Amino acid sequence: MKKVTSVVALLLAVAIMVTPAFALGIPGLKHHQTGNITTIDRDSHTFTLTGDKDGKAYTFDVKDRALLASVRQGEHVKVGYKKQGASLVASSIAPMTEKRSAFRR
Repeated sequence: MKKVTSVVALLLAVAIMVTPAFALGIPGLKHHQTGNITTIDRDSHTFTLTGDKDGKAYTFDVKDRALLASVRQGEHVKVGYKKQGASLVASSIAPMTEKRSAFRR
């Protein structure tokens, strides 16, 4: 009985640790990214953000052009988005008041 309990506990622990990794790949699930807006193309309804954590450039499509009306280049923002195929589609853009460090104290 002790052996069965140990195996079940181990499997449960592994499942808990692995579940967030699978969630990142699920299309349609809402994600967030923070960083600075580097370019805005209002004609094609896109903008590019440089991520705080990894320094990578992310290009987002915007369906609601009103989202782009309130942002400016160089602004530090938090973007809510969904993956649709190979595209990242922004659903919300919120200004960040302070830049957070990758390492919290």
